[in-house]
Amino acid sequence: MYLKTKLILKHKVVIATVCILVSAITFYSCRQDKGKLVVNCKTPTTVSFANDIQPIFQKNCATAGCHSAPNPAANLNLDAAVAYAQITFPGKGYVDTINPTASLLHSQMISTSDPMPPTGLLSVCTSSLILKWIEQKAKKN
Repeated sequence: MYLKTKLILKHKVVIATVCILVSAITFYSCRQDKGKLVVNCKTPTTVSFANDIQPIFQKNCATAGCHSAPNPAANLNLDAAVAYAQITFPGKGYVDTINPTASLLHSQMISTSDPMPPTGLLSVCTSSLILKWIEQKAKKN
């Protein structure tokens, strides 16, 4: 009986150790930096609207019933032919290259109360890529 109890205890210690190691490995890719979660994202040096941003819009935003013709939500059409003109139109505030984090486009993507897309927030890497594009003056490249 003593040997069986000892084996069970040893088994529990092994399971606990494995759980701790898995948790450590999981959190290794992220770190806390002054209260902000920092995730290592692989982003291009120069973000391209055509190659990097528009595909995100096409997949997540320019869908039936959302930001697509003929009746785009909030009158914001993100179909490929008009998306750039729509989000960079002066005075709309969708893109603010002076204060990128104040851009409506960025704010809506990271909102927890009214997120876009409404089906669920984009990944941290995806929203970071869009923010980087805005920081790079939101060029049509």
